[in-house]
Amino acid sequence: MRKSVRMAANLLAALMVFSLMFTIPSGAVTEDAVNAYYDALYEESEGDYAVELPKPKAVLASAVFSDILPSANVQSLDGGLFTPGNTPIAENFTESGYRDDTIIVELEQKRMFDSDVFIAYVKIATPSQLRTAIAGDKLSSTRTNQTTKITAAYNGIVGINGDYYSDKDRQGGHIVRMGQTMRERVSDNFDLLFIDELGDLHVFHRGKKEQQEKVDAFKAEHEIVNAFCFGPGLVIDGVKPDDISKYKWFDATGENPRAAIGQVDMLTYVLVAVNGRDKTTVGVTLDQLADIMLELGCTQAYNLDGGNSATMAFNGEVYNTKDYKERDVSDIIYFASATDAE
Repeated sequence: MRKSVRMAANLLAALMVFSLMFTIPSGAVTEDAVNAYYDALYEESEGDYAVELPKPKAVLASAVFSDILPSANVQSLDGGLFTPGNTPIAENFTESGYRDDTIIVELEQKRMFDSDVFIAYVKIATPSQLRTAIAGDKLSSTRTNQTTKITAAYNGIVGINGDYYSDKDRQGGHIVRMGQTMRERVSDNFDLLFIDELGDLHVFHRGKKEQQEKVDAFKAEHEIVNAFCFGPGLVIDGVKPDDISKYKWFDATGENPRAAIGQVDMLTYVLVAVNGRDKTTVGVTLDQLADIMLELGCTQAYNLDGGNSATMAFNGEVYNTKDYKERDVSDIIYFASATDAE
């Protein structure tokens, strides 16, 4: 029985990969990628193999990046907060993305909820390529700068504004950047986002007691590489929370520009920026933003600072082009290459 289930899963996986080769412009689907699909289609239980098919959207997102996989041959980047990523290969940038041996970025613009939605799909080879940077020269700095300028200064291929952690009106939560800790608190008002040493996203719902329990459990198993205090969590363990519209701090039910990060699969992410407050693109509510992240296949997703801060940078420019001037922010999340162009 166990062998037959595995054979059936393997056959189904092969058919899925074969069909995706002709439907998605992702380049060659490697043998390693096929094996990765095999592994994704079943997980070992105590008695037998239980076949668990991934979500269709998650399968599609994985296929887009099927020709880049985690590899022991890729050198991890230095984990220092003020250490930039490696220099990207200039000629590898196109209007729709960037590719080298260690990272793939695919850009897409969609029209959703009467708004312009800008998406960056990102696949990296090592967790060290998911990075954060700040505008100042120390974590306690209140200095600000534009998302595009911070991203470019740290050799980011694509980046998005963070949680504006230096905001004096928000003194709670965990703030960690590239292993450096500014504060460790729990919050009744804000959800927390932790990124661990594997590059996995973990969202902890608001409520001091509940958060503290989850933080303690997390620390017993993982390292906090980056931690954010904003939110709310848009998708937590594949589910949209039922109280998103009740977060009064974020004008939850208002149509506004928004920014978010989500994880689709292992070392596979999406960045989203939604333009708003304009007659041609009104913006979205937090509930609608959660629906967008779910549609993109996210298993974890988190709302970042929105409004005029919501900016996605690509190749040194604003990708979600807006009519108003780019706002200065305190911090960004960015993705870097682990292949040096020199």
